[in-house]
Amino acid sequence: MRTERIASKIKAFGADCYITLDQSERLYLTNFSSSFGIVIVTSKGEGIFITDGRYIERAKEEVKGFRLVQWKGWDNLLSLLKEEKIESAVIDPDRIKLSTYQKLKESIEIKSYQGFLSEFRSVKEEEEIVRIARAVQTAELALKSVLHLLKPGITELEFRRELISAFFKLGGEGEAFPTIVASGKGSAVPHWETSNKEIKDGEVVIVDFGTRYKGYVSDITRTFLVGKVPEKIREIYEVVREAQELGVKELKEGKSCREVDLAVRKFIESKNFGEFFVHSTGHGIGLEVHEAPTLSKNSNEILRKNNVVTVEPGIYLPGLGGVRIEDDCLVTESGSFRLSELPR
Repeated sequence: MRTERIASKIKAFGADCYITLDQSERLYLTNFSSSFGIVIVTSKGEGIFITDGRYIERAKEEVKGFRLVQWKGWDNLLSLLKEEKIESAVIDPDRIKLSTYQKLKESIEIKSYQGFLSEFRSVKEEEEIVRIARAVQTAELALKSVLHLLKPGITELEFRRELISAFFKLGGEGEAFPTIVASGKGSAVPHWETSNKEIKDGEVVIVDFGTRYKGYVSDITRTFLVGKVPEKIREIYEVVREAQELGVKELKEGKSCREVDLAVRKFIESKNFGEFFVHSTGHGIGLEVHEAPTLSKNSNEILRKNNVVTVEPGIYLPGLGGVRIEDDCLVTESGSFRLSELPR
């Protein structure tokens, strides 16, 4: 069980338990989706799940391997910690409110560890890979079903709405993140806010999209050339396409994330577009759209078998337009397997 693996790290850190109120971590640990809940994993590998009256009955049916406790307020929690002889706890400072931290600190010793669960969550289990693959497949089918609408006259927001609707129709759980539809000069802004701008003939259009399946996300980007676009756009499209192919080939268990990023970055620099590649090469995905590991020149992480990462180089020319191509890839012992299959 996940709790048993996590327990060894809790022990090594010299604490009695790990406490989280984070929604994604709650889903990861209990496989239960709710807007409120406290998860405690003890150094003995035991799990305690505390939730309120809105969820307790469903939790009794769905949560396995955890002791269930109904939330009745902070005094109830503090009494439970005392009962379990918990005197110290690890928390992830990025995943807890300051007010919660302060309340816990009044009663027990708190040890902070940023990204405490990242090493566990980054290596996907078989069922997690299946869910991500299904999210990828659903997103791709959704895009294919509405692609005929991507033509001069439709607005960015109209196309986004049609794509989101298709996610639901095909079994997805809505957007994994706010879908980006960026056309014309807007495509030169990596995280363009989709607008009422009308797509015109001769423009480049970036569509960055993904859906969820049983909590797990997909994250894909394709760039479309509508009509006769400037020759410079066609040029950077080919550079990005080749850079992305290179990045996928660089993936392999044991390879440093920095090395993958630098290989892609140096290729783009060799084509004299280095200053226009303004973000990292990729990132992990899972229950969240940005997880460990990160394919960045500043990363100290090493790729591990069953990481699922994006490879998404881009070139953005201010005032003209941009190109980004992104796929979701499963890292293997000998290389990688591309989960997304849309033509590039």
